[in-house]
Amino acid sequence: MKAPKMLKIVKRFLSADKKKQYEHTKCFTDVLKKLKKKENNLKNKLNNESNLKNRKQIKKELAIVHAQRKKGIEAIKKLKKG
Repeated sequence: MKAPKMLKIVKRFLSADKKKQYEHTKCFTDVLKKLKKKENNLKNKLNNESNLKNRKQIKKELAIVHAQRKKGIEAIKKLKKG
């Protein structure tokens, strides 16, 4: 699954009401795991890249994936608390 598709799933989950979020928690945690793998791959790719233009692009994508993953993790934590 590509990063844009996973990010769309995160956005849909965050915008859904609590009942819908709870129903889709299992699927969503799988998406978060995939986003973590994607984030780690981007970090490795960034460390191995020497071209400044490519590094800038990778950093931008990494920041987006990281932010969405953190939002998703916070949503799951809130859902589990209450």
